[in-house]
Amino acid sequence: MIDAIRRWRDETGETHALGVARVVLGLLLLENALRAGDALRRGYFGDVFHWPIVPEALVPSRAAYAALLVAQGVLAGLVVVGLRARPALFASAALGAYLLLCDRLQFHHNRWAMDCYAVLLSLSPCDRRYALGSRARDEARVGPLWAARLAQVQVSIIYLASGGSKFFDPDWRDGRVLATRMALYGGNAIAAGVPRGIVAWLGDPGVASGLSKLAIATELFLAVGLWIRRTRPFALWWGVWFHLTIEATSRVEGFTWLTLAMYGLFATPDAHARRLTYDPASPFQRGVARAVAGLDWLARFRIEPALTAGVAGGGIVVFDRDGQPRTGLRALVGIVRATPLLFPAWWPLSGLARARTLLRLPTTPPRVRSG
Repeated sequence: MIDAIRRWRDETGETHALGVARVVLGLLLLENALRAGDALRRGYFGDVFHWPIVPEALVPSRAAYAALLVAQGVLAGLVVVGLRARPALFASAALGAYLLLCDRLQFHHNRWAMDCYAVLLSLSPCDRRYALGSRARDEARVGPLWAARLAQVQVSIIYLASGGSKFFDPDWRDGRVLATRMALYGGNAIAAGVPRGIVAWLGDPGVASGLSKLAIATELFLAVGLWIRRTRPFALWWGVWFHLTIEATSRVEGFTWLTLAMYGLFATPDAHARRLTYDPASPFQRGVARAVAGLDWLARFRIEPALTAGVAGGGIVVFDRDGQPRTGLRALVGIVRATPLLFPAWWPLSGLARARTLLRLPTTPPRVRSG
């Protein structure tokens, strides 16, 4: 046990995922500050009924509150661009927690989760990638990952707490909460492009009951499945669609994008372990290579022209960690699996590729016994 704790403490790895998580978190912190500023223009919470946890004397005045929101916006900007990002993250979390303590009516689980992730990322080398003035040396790509692992634990804690509380709540298990949510926010889903018929179907009591049980099972599965190597790819894919569905049908502020950003921390921290080769004479293949390079936020691929890589053939070839070449649809599956923006299409494409492989397997003629 002690050796396992030491390995966890001393683990190091590539830091691109930490940089991506920091940028997304900074944007969400900025959006939260702007949303609070817009609410302040309509009225200051301290002038109406509020419910502070701290003594009333510690609740800021309107002018002080406005100054704190400006400070939050400035800190969020520093987080996004990567200047003094780690102290800015910690200060953002401290200010956010303080303001939540000033009025528990403003408490939302996603806001508290954002502050928790901000603290944990402030303890990590999240400023070594996607940051102004970040060091370009190869050794700077690698850093300690113990804080990233704590952020992963936080993801599982949220799933376990959410799924467990729903499991012990009969209104959730029976679908009444979900049906009420669809009645309240179904208009938002329709405005976002969800067909009206689907919204009505989701609000049906029988459907809502089944989906509630599926949501509970999903959260409890994700709390564990994200940690198991064999189930992790499917858990990530299922979790992406789970949160995108919630985003389309409910009001969860930025919790969807916050959680998906933290999903990147579950990616194996081995930059450029995959390789993509292309024919430089083909404009189409050059375009694909540029697109993959632009979307490769986690630095999964080393992209090379086939002529200099010594690879035979004129098509796009993807080499996974095992070194085996993959072409055609299987190459596309390899690209989609390792590219965050395309990842939602991974599992269906993977199933299609397997089906095509099975259909192309040669059949062995039956043996004829000699009588």
